[in-house]
Amino acid sequence: MIKIITILSSLILYASASQAFGEEVNYLIVEDLSVPFQVTEQGESKGGIITDIVDEVFKDSSYTVKHHVLPLNRLYKMIESRELQNWIAYDAKAWNSLSQWGEFVPEPLFSVNHTYLTCKENPPLHFESADDINNQKIATIRGFINPELSELEKNDKLSLVPVDEYLQGINLAALSRVDGFVEMELRIRFNMQRESINEPCLKFVDMSQIIPAYSIYFSTDKHNNTGLNQFVNNRIKTLKGTGKIDQMMGQYTQTKLGAVATNNSQP
Repeated sequence: MIKIITILSSLILYASASQAFGEEVNYLIVEDLSVPFQVTEQGESKGGIITDIVDEVFKDSSYTVKHHVLPLNRLYKMIESRELQNWIAYDAKAWNSLSQWGEFVPEPLFSVNHTYLTCKENPPLHFESADDINNQKIATIRGFINPELSELEKNDKLSLVPVDEYLQGINLAALSRVDGFVEMELRIRFNMQRESINEPCLKFVDMSQIIPAYSIYFSTDKHNNTGLNQFVNNRIKTLKGTGKIDQMMGQYTQTKLGAVATNNSQP
């Protein structure tokens, strides 16, 4: 009887120790293409807005976080095959790129807007409608989801020119080999600042009437049943309430290009 009690006590202590050590969460990072959300260098994580938020969310918690830097297509394959489980990544409802395998954290992180970078003479400050870019050649990042532009191309309203990196898109716009390069404004500005690009002819045109501003969210493995999604949701609310997310964004942007989102923000 004493032996049984001793074994049971050991099992309870082991379970308690495992709980204290914490559940491992696999944080998914897209290699090279997600700056300034995720900054990587030679396959290693080097911070970024989303990465800093992830680290802050799990700071001083029972969770441990493992960073995985992966090419975009390989990331999708590892999620689909369940080679990586119990994961967290970022997504947007406008993309819905992880919806097959993930569940959105209800609380949004921040909102983003898109811009059109061009060297065309006398561009407008903003486009009024899709008619303003009719029959144009527009560079976009290969593999990224742009529903509004894809629909326009499908209807033969414009031509999309896929590029593999931001510098390539910026250079095509600077050389007028495309009419414009369309991406999130904070991504283009961050890359131009990092590469010290100061081409006088380059101008930014607001795309909000064509691609409405939308919110960025976390997505977690839908097979997780330990309350990870709710834990992250509560922590995001706290970080937004204290202004911490604005502060972290400010480290990567000279101006406040992305406003902290609310649940009333457009997706």
